[in-house]
Amino acid sequence: MVAEPKRTVFLSAAEASADAHCARLIPQLRAAIPQVRCIGLGGDAMARAGCHLLENLSDRSAMLAHALAQVVFYFRLLRRLKRFLREEHPDLVIVADSPAWNFHVAQAARRLGIPVLYYIAPQLWAWGDWRVKKLRRCADRLACILPFEEEWFTQRGIPATYVGHPLFDTEQRIEPVNPLGPVSDSFPTVALLPGSRNHEIGHLWPVLQRLAHAVRDEYPRARFLTAAHSDAVAARLRVQADPTLPIDIRCTSIEACTRHADLALVASGTATLEVAAQNCPMIILYHVPAWQWHLVGRWLVKTKFLSLVNILAGRELVPEFMPLPRRLDPVIDVALALLADDKRRQALRLALRQLVEPLTQPGTARRVAQIAQEMLPLY
Repeated sequence: MVAEPKRTVFLSAAEASADAHCARLIPQLRAAIPQVRCIGLGGDAMARAGCHLLENLSDRSAMLAHALAQVVFYFRLLRRLKRFLREEHPDLVIVADSPAWNFHVAQAARRLGIPVLYYIAPQLWAWGDWRVKKLRRCADRLACILPFEEEWFTQRGIPATYVGHPLFDTEQRIEPVNPLGPVSDSFPTVALLPGSRNHEIGHLWPVLQRLAHAVRDEYPRARFLTAAHSDAVAARLRVQADPTLPIDIRCTSIEACTRHADLALVASGTATLEVAAQNCPMIILYHVPAWQWHLVGRWLVKTKFLSLVNILAGRELVPEFMPLPRRLDPVIDVALALLADDKRRQALRLALRQLVEPLTQPGTARRVAQIAQEMLPLY
């Protein structure tokens, strides 16, 4: 009997969320591919899952101008990566999200004849659709996490498969126990979610506290909760918190923070889907300088709505303020109107539940591993 050949899979995850998703994928790769060896770029979660890291990237995640300070680091890392790919020639490269970095990784692999699976397809349907040609050149297959993406990319000549959303991969995810416990009789309970990146927190945390003050003026017994993904983020939020506001800042999950909330004020991004999964009414906020939006953003964005929840719904299911207005009065008015209308909040909870259900199919990581197995070259 001929033994199965050893296979090497290289994974690239440049941000904490992609690191977590790849970490859940690694055990499924081992189940699908005998004697697989996982090497890559990622973070602590991938390392704990048994991936040998060439470099830890999750702590360096950044966006826009914040990434410019790290250009030298990534330039040197790319040279190192290309040398590694030439010398080791892995059987498959899997890149997760972060097209600004992973396009380079995928392109380097394809030039060496290494097949590339792009997991968590870049959101070219929202902006930057001219990059489709580049994606077509550097990826053999896409594993899409939003239902409509499969058709969108396939129509543009890129083999794509909808695999489900990794946030809701119930075969891999353990439902967190709510450390906050049941809420008190006070109303309302409002979740303040300024995001996880430093620049998001810097811009939105003061804004959220101003909104909290407006809510408390109307509801003196209002309770505020904030979820931080790490102790360091929790510490920063506490340092910058207004001591006159009763904000419970915890290192906990968004699920735990919003499970019993009456309203969430949340930074735009994947967190909105986590809030939606708890059927929590929300208002979505995104900070971008007005000049930047009018000069560049409004011309690049192709979708009618900017938040994932509304894009999936095909309508403004939840209020979104992207970009934020200079005066917060419109946001305050919408927040107070939602809190004052029990029937509207209940209808919104039901609509969010129906919206998220198609995303919550189990087995995302398993399906990605199956695609990876199919892509391995025959020996």
